Amino acid sequence: MLDARAHPPEPASLITLKDGRTPAFLDVGPADGAPVFHFHGHGSSRLEALALEQAAKKARVRIIAPDRPGIGFSSPKNGDRLLDWPADVAEIADRLGVARFAVQGMSAGGPYALATAHSLGTRVRAVSLVSAVPPPGFALTAGPALRRLAWFVARAFPNYLRKRLREFRPDHVSEAMVRARMLRIAEWLGGEDLRLMKDPAQLELLARTMLETGRQDGAGNRSEIERLVKPWGFNIRKINTQIFLFHGEEDRIMHAGPLRRMAKALTHCRTVFYPGEGHFSVLVNRADEILGALAGVT
Repeated sequence: MLDARAHPPEPASLITLKDGRTPAFLDVGPADGAPVFHFHGHGSSRLEALALEQAAKKARVRIIAPDRPGIGFSSPKNGDRLLDWPADVAEIADRLGVARFAVQGMSAGGPYALATAHSLGTRVRAVSLVSAVPPPGFALTAGPALRRLAWFVARAFPNYLRKRLREFRPDHVSEAMVRARMLRIAEWLGGEDLRLMKDPAQLELLARTMLETGRQDGAGNRSEIERLVKPWGFNIRKINTQIFLFHGEEDRIMHAGPLRRMAKALTHCRTVFYPGEGHFSVLVNRADEILGALAGVT
């Protein structure tokens, strides 16, 4: 576990749900702004919303960013269904007095955004997918061969995946280790992602965000990978909500090929593929455009 004395608690609000669990969330932007639930990426946390704070003020958007179960301060939850998430979102929204809202998913948060739109229907007024993880069917049939192979192995050999995931312990890392790892990844990613992580302020925020994901024992992160590589339990083609898809042409983590296929499968999808942008850089560099699109949907 992380040493709370070495890593003081980060900002969070807590809500107690009917089943007794207490999800944590971060609330940024004007309180009377258009509500947007932001779902963080894998290995990340609610603190991701801090990267959007200034853009949220400009767009008059209120961002509500919950930690998923077992991440940050959010209580763990038994079960591994992607479709369990929308009920938590609906209950948090009810408690906050938010009737209708948009949802936004960054990277692995994308499937959770789509699941929420699928389950909650007209209560969700728009969806934003940023550098999103596609359904496994698209990931298996498009993109670089090695990446398709990785998806195949993860899906076909769940016991092997589970064994490898047990080796990943985000609760056993320090801030220095996180920073060093992110800089190594940045060198591989190159381009705008590398430029972003060479900015001391951005690297500090990214390190805080990723360190927070390991505040508990890491089980929430490990189970998430298994959850996303198997069938999601719903058909994305049947989602009738307005969807915006924002993706970097130079994204080396989620290659653009599978996302182009996914965009064509979505019924109401406006897509923007940014030349030169990578995986992390889209959320930061294009925040005004991303939140502006959501703010304009009633």
